[in-house]
Order: sequence, then structure tokens, then C-alpha cells
Amino acid sequence: MHMSTTENIQMRLQSVNEVSFSMNLSNIDENLNPDDLQIGFANQIIPDIENNTISIIFGVQYVYEANKVLDCIYKFSFEVMDLNKFVTIDGDNITISYIMPHFLSVIIGTMRGILVVRTVGTLFAKYPLPMFDVNVLNNSLSQNK
Repeated sequence: MHMSTTENIQMRLQSVNEVSFSMNLSNIDENLNPDDLQIGFANQIIPDIENNTISIIFGVQYVYEANKVLDCIYKFSFEVMDLNKFVTIDGDNITISYIMPHFLSVIIGTMRGILVVRTVGTLFAKYPLPMFDVNVLNNSLSQNK
């Protein structure tokens, strides 16, 4: 479906809830090279077309030397007017047209803030979530399904 860029999409972030958070600093050296820290993402999409809401469970994981050292998973719920225009469900396959980069932009910015607060006073405070092109991230997450 093609949307014109002048069309006004009415959506809002309804809630942000922690699903899980864990941090393990036991095998990390104080002189950690940031290049040795790998960042991974995972997401799960839960649309509720009838109520014009969509929840996205989004996880950020830091891995160091094959060990998961930080795992942060939150559930973001959005309200989207006429959600059925943007979501296609085919069996287990859920496709979101046009609005996913908007969701990811909000989610990444919020996760960055959460990680800053949750890692204050730890080694991870030096390694905030980097800037991402949400379109590239969206394509990457879509291919991982």
C-alpha cells in the first residue's frame, strides 16, 4: 500500500513496560574495547486491529566474548488510528507497511534513555545505544523473521 507523505497518520505511544532486564559485569574488563561489544536486537509484533493498538516487544542485547552481558526487553504499545490500513496478517506472518520506521524511531530513542538510566554507575554507562538508521534496522529485523 502506498501512502502519500502528506497524509496525517494519527498515532501515539500508549505505554512502555519492562519485560526483563539483566546485566552481568563479572567477566568484563574495565578497559573494554567498544569494538568487542556486539549489540543485537529482537522484536515481536502483537497487533490488535479491532482496538487500533499494536504492541512491540523489543529487546537489546550486549554480547562480549560470546557472553550475554546485558539483556533489556521492553514492551511498547502504540495506538494507531485505522491500524488495519498498515497491518497485514497472513498466518503467522505480520507485515507492517509504512509506519514501522516511526515505531522503531520512538523505541530506539526510548531504549537509549532506559539504558542510560539503568546502567548509570556501571561500565556500560560509557556505551550508550549508538545512533541507527531505523530503515536499515527495520529491514534487518524483517529479514530475521
